[in-house]
Amino acid sequence: MSTTPPSPPPPGGVSPTPVAAPAPQTSSGVKILLWVFGIIVGLILLSFGSCAVIGFYAMHKMKQAGFDSELMKKNPGYAGAKMAVAMNPDVEIVSSDDSAGTIVVRNKKTGKIVTMKFDPHKKAMEITDENGKTSTLTTSGEGTSASLEVKSPDGTVKIGDTSDKAPDWVPSYPGSTPKSTFSSSNGGEQTGSYTFITADPADKLISFYGDALKSGGFAVSNMSSSSDGKVGGMVSGEDKATKRTVVVTFGTEADGTHVNVTFAVKQ
Repeated sequence: MSTTPPSPPPPGGVSPTPVAAPAPQTSSGVKILLWVFGIIVGLILLSFGSCAVIGFYAMHKMKQAGFDSELMKKNPGYAGAKMAVAMNPDVEIVSSDDSAGTIVVRNKKTGKIVTMKFDPHKKAMEITDENGKTSTLTTSGEGTSASLEVKSPDGTVKIGDTSDKAPDWVPSYPGSTPKSTFSSSNGGEQTGSYTFITADPADKLISFYGDALKSGGFAVSNMSSSSDGKVGGMVSGEDKATKRTVVVTFGTEADGTHVNVTFAVKQ
């Protein structure tokens, strides 16, 4: 089944905010992939808005863009992306095959063409550009355990529980249970982050990370602030010789001190 629907702007000029995700910067396939899923998320958020008028208008525009409830049940990623692409004025669907879950999209400004293929069973999306370079997006898990992985010729990005663990040179806080949130490997660069919550006060965190980073050869700086009895702050370390950086941010909440650790290294 082939279609070439019109491509009006986002619902009635109401532009849902795309959800951006870090990705290898030189892969056009990954950029389009993330844009598509950002638009889909924006549409979902819009459809659940508190304003009945906006919700009705959005659904009207979705139907105009080719919303297919049956197709959404069979292959939700494909149906959502097909609709999202149709609603962007800068791209157009050259062809689509509902049974194969494949869309061929052309950028009106550059003339470049990419092919997107969705596999609902593997929860995967594959994008191939006109030069034959392929990028893939795979999701796994449900709810708070959901994870996403993007692979391209330029590198890999992971978001969620399946993100790569921090290397040994990143200080590990005693008694903490880190939860990986993001990792990226792109050529000679590796970055990532994780979070945890501790009952220990902020000043203890500043002291630990400051001492641990200095012992590891990092030049360290820190800062802290207090507002309404809640203490927050940051400790950062840089080792220019090894091109490593570590940034630790924290803030006090009712259930303890929330900590985020971000690391990066360039080869």
